[in-house]
Amino acid sequence: MTKWRKFKKSRPAAAPAYEIDHAAFASGLHVFADGACEPNPGPGGWGVAVFRDGIELYSERGGDADTTNNRMELTGLLKGIGAAKALNGPVTIWCDSMYCVKGANEWRHGWKKNGWQRGGPNADPKNRILLNAELWRSIDAALSGSDQITIRWCKGHAGIAGNERADELSNMGMALACGQASQDGLPFDFLTAEYRQLLA
Repeated sequence: MTKWRKFKKSRPAAAPAYEIDHAAFASGLHVFADGACEPNPGPGGWGVAVFRDGIELYSERGGDADTTNNRMELTGLLKGIGAAKALNGPVTIWCDSMYCVKGANEWRHGWKKNGWQRGGPNADPKNRILLNAELWRSIDAALSGSDQITIRWCKGHAGIAGNERADELSNMGMALACGQASQDGLPFDFLTAEYRQLLA
């Protein structure tokens, strides 16, 4: 008689740890874009910081009193593309939103073919609605002919100075959208002392 043995399910291999190569941000042109919303939906903000050879050249921020996190991430990306195009050279745009990065690099091409809808013609109509379609159309138009722009993902809140700066700017934009400002009329500084030191 055959004796059956129990086999344990093999566990999937752990994802490799995300290693940050800070030297990668120290040379060349880099644009960091971010968005924030608290609560979601609710008031939100976006921020863009432009760096050349590790030095901040330009920053921009804005917000909306009634929005979503994804809309703010997309608005930050769109503003970042505009800033990158003005630099007239090879630029890397960094986002901590996989929705933005995958959408800009992969998904938008399929959405465009489908008339800015999700799924194919046989998909359930309610599942074909593409949220934020007008922003995706604007991003697609902005990226048209922009072969010197690369959009890449970076881990958020991981000590990458440019990402922390864009996060700070998005929080400033959110504070402005809410009508909150510090006593001197400037937006609150949301960076911790640790990240302030990294930016110095």
